[in-house]
Amino acid sequence: AESKASDNATREPIAFAPPIQVQVLNVAEGSSYEALDAINGGEDSLFHARIKQNLVYGVADGVGGWNESGIDPSIFSRTLTAFSADAAQRTFLLHDSDETDPKDIMRRAFAGMRFDGVPAYGSATELVMSLSLATGRLRTAQLGDSTYVVLDGQQRAKFVAAEQQHRFNMPYQLTIPPIDDSGRRVGKKEGEEESAQFFRPRVQDEGSAVAKEARRLVDEDDFADLSSVGFDTPADAREDSHMLAHNEVVVAATDGLFDNVRVEEVERLAERFMQAINSKKQGAKSSHTADLFGGLAYSVAAQAVANYIQNDLRSPFAERAKLAGYNFSGGKPDDVTVMLAWVRETARVHAEEQIREMQPKL
Repeated sequence: AESKASDNATREPIAFAPPIQVQVLNVAEGSSYEALDAINGGEDSLFHARIKQNLVYGVADGVGGWNESGIDPSIFSRTLTAFSADAAQRTFLLHDSDETDPKDIMRRAFAGMRFDGVPAYGSATELVMSLSLATGRLRTAQLGDSTYVVLDGQQRAKFVAAEQQHRFNMPYQLTIPPIDDSGRRVGKKEGEEESAQFFRPRVQDEGSAVAKEARRLVDEDDFADLSSVGFDTPADAREDSHMLAHNEVVVAATDGLFDNVRVEEVERLAERFMQAINSKKQGAKSSHTADLFGGLAYSVAAQAVANYIQNDLRSPFAERAKLAGYNFSGGKPDDVTVMLAWVRETARVHAEEQIREMQPKL
């Protein structure tokens, strides 16, 4: 198509639709649910799994610097979330109300990757979260710059997790170096194509000697070989705990979100969508509510994309770069993976609905 300079004032803007995928799940007891262990999110991945009265979920971000060494960082991050989902589902809980430990899940997942012998090399940050569906308690284990924000019932941030960095733009990360016991480099040969997107834990007979030995190795792994040479391990993950209340929202994401979007922007988006959800709840179909909450997730991710393509934006990343002595302006192009959790006290909501139905009769 042709256009003239004089047409600029009347020309319509070009529609831009970021390639964002959204899925909304109801994880309440009795609802249809299927766990997910990895996604094709560029160098990002995510997982979620339900174990008794716990929802365990999280994100991982492959370190892109490994591309320069011929190693695909997406394989590492997807494999890490696959092992995390498996570790969550294999957690032993005596009672339904017992809580899962996100730091232990991260530990067992990473140890499992090391002893399973899968050819997944590189590094990734990881955030593992465990939400008790019985009590509303959220437990977190954070290693690196994948972070989260807890929004209260009015969609104002009541907790903002800080990044975990060694220094500017060098986050804590889990690493499996591409070398064997003799120090030789392993991995694909030059010109060889990757044949797998990621690796899941090997299927084994739980009662076999091989499976028992694997569990022993995982349980006893203290990552001393890694920490002795300066690598980060799950032991370095920062732990936290939050009691969540009705109508609160947790926004967890890889650094592609909070490098480009301020917490205040997330608050405004959440306020707009949650007001729409709450105004439609009475008599609204659950599908309409799910669509609106999915719209919030889409809008948060889209805001990150809209911000990182701006060259003159004073992004959070640009401000941190300046404080570290670097000259950087604009957004930071990156993969963006966001997981939102909306907490509802189902017993309370059901009671309120019953009261509303009774009021016309009183």
